[in-house]
Amino acid sequence: MSRRRPTRRGAEKLGERERTLGIEADDDAARWLAEHDPPPPPKEPKAPRKSKVLHQWRRRQQG
Repeated sequence: MSRRRPTRRGAEKLGERERTLGIEADDDAARWLAEHDPPPPPKEPKAPRKSKVLHQWRRRQQG
């Protein structure tokens, strides 16, 4: 049996885990990664776009 290919999110998490584990700051590989593969910018949280009040209002409208 062959293993399933990782999803995009799974691959991102795996790469993030590999970057944070087992790499020493003074390692040649760590320096190369820092120069050639900078960490992605932080994502905007989803909460400001959808509020709890909006969902409560929708529920009241439906029921």
